[in-house]
Amino acid sequence: MRHIAFLLLVAASLLSVAAGETRPRYGGTVRVMLQATPNTLEMPASPTTAEYRDSARILALIADNLVKIIDVAGRAQPALALAWQADMNGKRWQFTLRGGVKFHDGSAASAVTVAQILGSLHSDWTVRGAGDSLTIESDAPLTSLPAELALPRNAILKRNAGGLSVGTGPFRVVDFQPGKLLKLAANEESWVGRPFVDVVDVDLGRSLRDEAMALELGKTDVIEALPQPPALNGGPQRIRTSLPVELMALVFPANSKAQDARVREALALAIDRKPIQSVLLKGVGESTASILPNWMTGYSAVFPVRASVQRAKIVLADSRQPALILSYDPRDPQAQLIAERIALNAREAGITLQVSLSGAADISLVRIVLPSPDPAISLREAARSLGLPQPLIHGNSVDDLYSAERTLLDGHTVIPLFHLPVASVAGARVRNWRPGPTGNWNLSDVWLEADSR
Repeated sequence: MRHIAFLLLVAASLLSVAAGETRPRYGGTVRVMLQATPNTLEMPASPTTAEYRDSARILALIADNLVKIIDVAGRAQPALALAWQADMNGKRWQFTLRGGVKFHDGSAASAVTVAQILGSLHSDWTVRGAGDSLTIESDAPLTSLPAELALPRNAILKRNAGGLSVGTGPFRVVDFQPGKLLKLAANEESWVGRPFVDVVDVDLGRSLRDEAMALELGKTDVIEALPQPPALNGGPQRIRTSLPVELMALVFPANSKAQDARVREALALAIDRKPIQSVLLKGVGESTASILPNWMTGYSAVFPVRASVQRAKIVLADSRQPALILSYDPRDPQAQLIAERIALNAREAGITLQVSLSGAADISLVRIVLPSPDPAISLREAARSLGLPQPLIHGNSVDDLYSAERTLLDGHTVIPLFHLPVASVAGARVRNWRPGPTGNWNLSDVWLEADSR
């Protein structure tokens, strides 16, 4: 419970007064700026990476999941569910729910209500609730169900009579102006204990430049930021950079003129990732030829990333080489320069590649979220985002995971390029600012200096 944590923090602070640290305290308004301009407080159907991150951060404040993932090992921990167990084949799961939890409108977070919410999100599940027990059944095995239930899109959220999103989280919605602002107030009856701050004011639709200027002028407290190389992480501006949790890749749509697999393989061989990573990405992230990052699997290095123009030319020999169009997301500030560099690499290997936002794209440069520390969940979510078939993961071993990923990459319909982190910054008056290793924020645990506004 947070009130116990508060007492421990007070005790610890007494030992650090000489170092100038402030004591934990309740009260104040923490001001946040985000890039996204959401029309609802639910996870969008096809979000950009920025929209996904911002929606996930908002959902973490107003709603809870049945379980949560708190470490990079992907271990599920209790949240609204205290315990769970599965049958032998993983097709039937039973969860025991925490008692006494209420939605912000005062209604009970009963098993029946939770079942209705999850059932509406997953038409291929049969979800039933009775007493304090929730049962989820599926025709297919749900081997990673706890980790899947921890995803932001599975937050337990409903709408009240006025259409406002209502959850059980540490903050309740006071005002929401779609695309403009969101105001949250501390939930006095939160099952984890009352947050330290009274109010969270979220300013929506701000560019990274606007956010940085506002922080410099003392007009906001927490912002997003461009990731920094590891050596600069946690510098004077308190920048916190996560583990690599996004994938930048090239994707060939079904109607691409690059139907010859040799053309796709040659392009994969021609791309020189190192100068792109060191110059255009300013040393941030990791070059990769795998979908999942090494910190999740330990085997990323098995997929070679070294460019070889000579091998690319050999692969292209006697193949049909149509002129191809490479598109990119104009909302991604780094995408155009990276796309142009890839086109230059392609031309060196004899592939005609034009960067353009008009016409039907033969190749798209995309950036997707790897949403869970659980590698099986992230692989499935990545396949969905990239338009690939769902991977067949036959067991829980690393070999099973590698085999499934290798199958997705065969044929080079997707060419992974970089694993990228996300970053954020908190102003000097924010205390206990500890973003998680996957980029999640801890706004419900922060407090403000005594002279805060």
